[in-house]
Amino acid sequence: MKTLFLTFTTLLFTHFNALACSKTLVMGTNETNWPPYLVKQGDTFLGTEVDAVNAIFKDSKFCIKWTYFPSFSRVQAELKNGRVDITYAASYTKKRAQYAHFSLPYRAEVMHLYKHKDSPDVTSLPELFSKEFTAGINRGSFFGNELEQLKTRYSTQVVLTAQANNRFSMLDKKRIDYVIEDSVVAQYFVKKHPSITQVKSITPINVNNVHFMLSKESLTLDDVATVNQLITKNAAAIKLIYQPAH
Repeated sequence: MKTLFLTFTTLLFTHFNALACSKTLVMGTNETNWPPYLVKQGDTFLGTEVDAVNAIFKDSKFCIKWTYFPSFSRVQAELKNGRVDITYAASYTKKRAQYAHFSLPYRAEVMHLYKHKDSPDVTSLPELFSKEFTAGINRGSFFGNELEQLKTRYSTQVVLTAQANNRFSMLDKKRIDYVIEDSVVAQYFVKKHPSITQVKSITPINVNNVHFMLSKESLTLDDVATVNQLITKNAAAIKLIYQPAH
């Protein structure tokens, strides 16, 4: 009788769990070592981005399945054809909006320039590239219109990488001269590599809000509205997750 009761209880729990989550969204990521936002340990994804996603989608009709791809460009391609439903920490661009819906913003990011201590200070990106220095940036990411134009003009000096740890490792070994990176992520790698420092003589490269990108191929406008409602509803919890530790 006891076994029967336990079996019934388990089935009941599973039933309610299934009701609570009626749609699974594939969350595409290209990061494995992007602390504190996202770190991949085995098949598990950890970090503040994961915590924020869990807080936003808790008790919603959506379940989230994190899936790794080797680059953000690949994530974007999969999003276009609907094999990826959603990705995170995305800056809005008109080009991306052609194939993806954008949610409300859920946090802000500030991109700074970092250098090896032996590299000179510069006061602008045009100066950096005109002096034939190299800069490592995340493949597929958007850092503002100025850099987009400079990437085309000085393509041989822009080193595209998929992982933040690779960029900072290359900078530490002087294989590149500078790195453009989210200031929160950079704090971790600056502590890890004493040879690296922020370039204080230049203003932030880009300051903007980030959003979820949702596939137009696999998700509806009603789905987007639901995600926006969840972001608004859980705004206080999201803010708490991204508060810097004291």
